[in-house]
Amino acid sequence: MRYKSKNYKILKNLISKSRRFNLPSEIDYIIIYTFLYKYCSDNLKDHFMMVLQDKEMTLDEAYGDEYQHEMLKEDAMHLFGYHIKRPEAFIDEVINNNYSDRFFLSMFFRVFSENIEFDENSKDKQYFESLFKTLKDELSVKEYEFDNEMDLAIKEVIYAISKLDLFENAFEFRKVFDLISASRLMHIDSNPQYISQILSTLIACEKTSIRTAYDPFMKDGSSLMSLSDLCETGVTYFGKEEDKLTYYYTIARFFINIFYLDHVVFKNEDAKQSIDIEGASFDVILSEIPVSIKNYYSANKNQSFEMAKRNKRNELEDMLLEKFGMNSDSFSKDSALNSALENLLEKIDVEKDSKDDLVGEYESLKDNEFLFLINLIDALNDDGIMAISISQNFLYKNSLQILRKYLVYEKNYIDTIISIPEELGRRKPEVVIVFKKNRSNDDVLFIDMSKEFKTQKGDRLFPGLFRRNLILANETINKMKDVFTNKLTIEKFSNVVKIDEVIKNNFNLSVSRYVDTFEGDFIKLENLASEKREIDENVKKLNLKIEKMMDELDIRF
Repeated sequence: MRYKSKNYKILKNLISKSRRFNLPSEIDYIIIYTFLYKYCSDNLKDHFMMVLQDKEMTLDEAYGDEYQHEMLKEDAMHLFGYHIKRPEAFIDEVINNNYSDRFFLSMFFRVFSENIEFDENSKDKQYFESLFKTLKDELSVKEYEFDNEMDLAIKEVIYAISKLDLFENAFEFRKVFDLISASRLMHIDSNPQYISQILSTLIACEKTSIRTAYDPFMKDGSSLMSLSDLCETGVTYFGKEEDKLTYYYTIARFFINIFYLDHVVFKNEDAKQSIDIEGASFDVILSEIPVSIKNYYSANKNQSFEMAKRNKRNELEDMLLEKFGMNSDSFSKDSALNSALENLLEKIDVEKDSKDDLVGEYESLKDNEFLFLINLIDALNDDGIMAISISQNFLYKNSLQILRKYLVYEKNYIDTIISIPEELGRRKPEVVIVFKKNRSNDDVLFIDMSKEFKTQKGDRLFPGLFRRNLILANETINKMKDVFTNKLTIEKFSNVVKIDEVIKNNFNLSVSRYVDTFEGDFIKLENLASEKREIDENVKKLNLKIEKMMDELDIRF
């Protein structure tokens, strides 16, 4: 039972106490740091204690023996990719020995970064060093002395996290980290779970063997994590997040959920300015597109350059494949070759003689707020698929008609459009659109899930947290999968539409135009006219009767 769980009780108590805590704005970074410290420390200590059990040695003795210490370090680097230099630097020892010290906080914020070491070439080292630097910039550690109410509140948060059980199954450590991000203690921008659920399910219907997956607006990484549960291993996950706090939280979340960070490429950047990420192309892209696109005019110059650069890179790859018989997988798997191509592209004028699809009536798209969408589709591999959620007005806004025509008619990219349920408190209704490259037909599937759906309890429900997410029941998800995979037409739910009908509707892609969900009874016009004549006759008779009564009573108006 989770209610008897140690982790559950600690989290519940911490969230309850947080209402009276006076905490600094940088508490988010403190929580991320402490969770990572606890995770790394307890993982190592538990493993070391198991190894030393047969040797009948204490941890201090093993660290004091040069040979044993070196063996432990080598073992830790091989299994975990990191090592803690001194036995007194494990989090339990730091808390037990120094918690009452006046300068505990300033010491605590240094000890982890000073005592953990990684493989020199690992992504773990790069991500952690970046986090430690940011933490140092965000925190004024000299201020944190044991002498005021705020310090005491910070210490209580640290102490509570340090007492969590990393290995508990009833209420897992990683779930505590997810839930605390949804509390008032942190300010993380998260993806609605049901949207991540829909996007990842649609992708998995088409692809389970994936090499590269990208979320350009990843927020807390929920969509990528949801996809990882449905596809095979060996995926390299790419993502961008503009907000620095959410970016570091997402890295920590992936690390705690045992993702191999050498296969995680995250950037603290704005994808509207640049969707490019290490020159990569992708098997799948999934994302929740921001409701409003700001400052897109300044970004479009970068997007246009990236489109030209990608076209030039494709030309180079085609030449290498044709003339030198290279394997196409080399471009994604060989980092040295990939770097060489990127260096070459920096030295040539990629915009000179570049193929430009945005000509004629489509030239205006170069100044369109959603130009980056075209760039994203171009970043897909030839058999790639992209699933996004986007504001519903994308389907019918007059200023986007040319863009819709380009995507549906000129390029035949749009495969499916789904009207999804509205979540409580969300600003605008959204739709999900699935894009595919090299489609074999030009039909478009429309699905209306906005009314016919069932929900179930989500895994982020917890006392004291706002229930922000609805989760779709398996029955609803399975119906969507069946319709999407087999392209079914079901009355009041889905419709497969020919491109001619879309053209006839001036490229208005509103789902309600193509899926009739009207539940009322249809009334014939003749019957309605007959009823009106009958009502008019009754009104006339009633007026005559009233006039007669008024005459008899000698009432005049």
